[in-house]
Amino acid sequence: MLDWRTKLEIIVKGVKGNVRSYRKSGGGPTGGVGFEIEGSIVSAPNKQKFVENSPYRIERIDGRYYLFKNDEIVGEVRLPKAEYYSKPTSFGIEAGRIVALDGINALVTAVSRKCVLWREKRCKFCSIEVGLKNAIVEKTPEMIAEAARMAYEEDSSRHLTVTSGIMPEKDRGVLRISKVVRAVKREIDIPVHVQVYAAEKDLLELLYESGADTIGIHAEVLDEKIRNEVVPGKPKLEEYFKAWENAVDVFGKWKVNSWVVLGFNEDKVKTAENVRRMVEIGVTPFLAPYRPPPHSNEQPVNVSEIAKIYELVERDVKRVDINKAEAGCFTCGGCTAVKELIAKR
Repeated sequence: MLDWRTKLEIIVKGVKGNVRSYRKSGGGPTGGVGFEIEGSIVSAPNKQKFVENSPYRIERIDGRYYLFKNDEIVGEVRLPKAEYYSKPTSFGIEAGRIVALDGINALVTAVSRKCVLWREKRCKFCSIEVGLKNAIVEKTPEMIAEAARMAYEEDSSRHLTVTSGIMPEKDRGVLRISKVVRAVKREIDIPVHVQVYAAEKDLLELLYESGADTIGIHAEVLDEKIRNEVVPGKPKLEEYFKAWENAVDVFGKWKVNSWVVLGFNEDKVKTAENVRRMVEIGVTPFLAPYRPPPHSNEQPVNVSEIAKIYELVERDVKRVDINKAEAGCFTCGGCTAVKELIAKR
């Protein structure tokens, strides 16, 4: 695998090169390219203006692709292929518009591209409602199941993440997501990861019974003092710890994870302390530097500051069993260097 510091620098500064970006919009990091190098899956900024200043680039030489840092070759690159993107479904919609490809083999779909927080209390890092004009805003279980089958039949190493904006219903979209999982599992035997709000235990049990293999409940910020600034519409951290404990009871240790988006001047010590608490209950922290979206003029976060947090959590994250993650963001690992930190000898 890549050295974790090298990977961290790549996913912060980005990669130049005319390489296809399969995931162009949504609630997670966008404007990136996915590839595999030295056994590491990488999802790095590519369409952002600041990438022009990155020392990294992908270049094709004699039919093969290589990652360079300035004039030095880092390694040979494997790029994903997704021919299913252009194939029409029975709904008259191309499969790639329903289920996207991220990283190298991670499929992702949003049941709804709308979020109740978007108008007044949107999260600082989110772009979920950007570009809705060209998106399938609401998807049915049948649409997702058919598109996922087409993608999986092309490459059976793929796994699926089912996410959504926070919905207005009392269950915040859990019921709709559970129906999607059931529909997908009827079509194909693919590992499925779900991402939901800090739900009650009965709803977590419903997701598990529907066939979800792993789950993400994303607190995003582990410093309570800045949560109101970065995630103003979301609950306090203690509600997430309660939901994580319930989720571990239902899904098992290391089958629950949480995105932790870094780069908002969070308290490093407090963040590390809460990472330790997460690990102690069997939750995998997905420590991801904030990636500004292509439509913004923001600069990338400070790599050195993010690295300091990684150093503080190294001993704790090494307790995570990375083989338990059957599907989802941590299985991919493209947006974080935590897997590389765990693998460090």
